Amino acid sequence: MKSEYPIAESQDRFSTMTGTPALRTAGKMVEVKAGSLVEANGHSYNIFVSGLEKRKLKEPVVIFESGMGVELGNWKQVIARVSEFAPVFAYDRAGIGKSEKVFEMPEPRIVAGNLHEILKVLNIDPPYLLVGHSLGGVYIRSFAGYYPREVAGLAFLDPADFTETRQDWNDIFRKLNISEQLIDDMLNRRLYQPTGKIDSLNYGAWSERRVLNELRKTDFDAIAGLPMPSVPVLFFVGGKFEVPLSQRSKEYDHEAFFHIKNSSNMERWRKLIHSTGKAGALIYLSHAGHYIQFDDSISVVQQLRILHDRIKEEQPGN
Repeated sequence: MKSEYPIAESQDRFSTMTGTPALRTAGKMVEVKAGSLVEANGHSYNIFVSGLEKRKLKEPVVIFESGMGVELGNWKQVIARVSEFAPVFAYDRAGIGKSEKVFEMPEPRIVAGNLHEILKVLNIDPPYLLVGHSLGGVYIRSFAGYYPREVAGLAFLDPADFTETRQDWNDIFRKLNISEQLIDDMLNRRLYQPTGKIDSLNYGAWSERRVLNELRKTDFDAIAGLPMPSVPVLFFVGGKFEVPLSQRSKEYDHEAFFHIKNSSNMERWRKLIHSTGKAGALIYLSHAGHYIQFDDSISVVQQLRILHDRIKEEQPGN
């Protein structure tokens, strides 16, 4: 079976983001250049920041978490606009882009801890509005679970579905009238195929794929057990089927599978939004594919602005 989330080629970096902003957080000035490397937990991470020097007290910082093996440049269309109304932070995880390669499996607790330490080193205080695409959605959900008091909002862009169980996955194929034997075989191929030797050259992306696979084997148990903060949540769903003909399954109707899976995901995400007790939204974009930040950056920016402003207004003292 073909992966439903192929790794995209790394995007060009922010060609227009230059200069040396002076950041004032917690009363302390920090000099950070665009594309700077920052040391955290003994390793160097490539970061980008904008607008922190103009941040108001308790204003949420918009933090971007990229998809599997993808550099921070994939956010350039969104960040350029979001930085006009909010302070922003983006970075490359270990082994991605210009960040140092670290031979450690990027489990959710590790990634959450690294991001938390980077923000601490830079004196970027909460509250945080976390934005995650694809695997980045898994990582922001785990960050919110480990540091619930620091998170003020969550925005998921076509995330790898951390609410999905193996039973949910199999039920999609049952709706396609696939035999139980073939369903079991496909699940086994999806989760238990040998991964081969360690790809030390592309360890960042390789290890992230391994981590996602292990999480799926356990129905994302490591994340399901984490608390969910009572904060507003956005889910953006790409409704455009864009798997190339050459990569489509020969065992089932791949397009029908895509739409059934989206419907199944959205029902669980709707329940998650309601469970927080806060205002949230499920945004289905029929013309956007998996990379919603490319296909409809305008909708993403508009919704992030609404969420940012709502969080800002609801902060104590405002």
